[in-house]
Amino acid sequence: RNEKTMAGLKFEITGDNSSLLRSFRESQEAASSMAKKIEDSGTSIDGVINRITTAAAGMVTAFSVQQLTSKVMSVRGEFQQLEVAFETMLGSAEEANKLMNQLVKTAATTPFDLQSVSQGAKQLLAYGTSADEVNEVLIRLGDIAAGLSIPLGGLVYLYGTTMTQGRMFTQDLRQFQSRGIDMTGELSKQFGIAKDKVGEFVTAGKVGADAVKQAIVSMTSEGGRFAGLMEKQSHTIAGQISNIEDAI
Repeated sequence: RNEKTMAGLKFEITGDNSSLLRSFRESQEAASSMAKKIEDSGTSIDGVINRITTAAAGMVTAFSVQQLTSKVMSVRGEFQQLEVAFETMLGSAEEANKLMNQLVKTAATTPFDLQSVSQGAKQLLAYGTSADEVNEVLIRLGDIAAGLSIPLGGLVYLYGTTMTQGRMFTQDLRQFQSRGIDMTGELSKQFGIAKDKVGEFVTAGKVGADAVKQAIVSMTSEGGRFAGLMEKQSHTIAGQISNIEDAI
């Protein structure tokens, strides 16, 4: 047994990574608890900055007080930009705030960071996905992306363009299949036809956007191949690090 310290986390190397993951989870929970207390107290981010820098001065960390302050201000600016962007796209500050709250929670509890999640949300909105469906669609696409280790943005693009077209084309089917997503199998079950007939259905324009959407739902619902894979991946070391960063 060897004891190691990384970024202020003390853990033991015991032949598996359970101790390390437990330390990550405890740090994430502590960060989330601090954020909740700040939110409940009604303290603004401006009022918290001085407290953070003062506390950081007495800590042995990988960041200097100046670096930490700079990072806090950078994240604050990112939030403001996203809020403006969503308010502009939705035409409502209330809707923008509601969506932001959902996206922040998704980013903090999945392997994907806020930047990739918010970019995916903006893409989906641009493709015509309603604001109240955006987060759910992102979670489903995220489960598939996590399961296949493919970029979330590329999958959002493929899904969004298919929705915009109103139907699936042969090239779309090929792109899903080439990414490891068995759209052919899902559509064959949905339409009750043999797999080798799916291509003919697609070419004939019989596979609409709703059928593709239903296929994604089927793949990511309970019992589906990709169900809950983001949650599972968020428990890995890389996922825990991402979650801690987003929680903080």
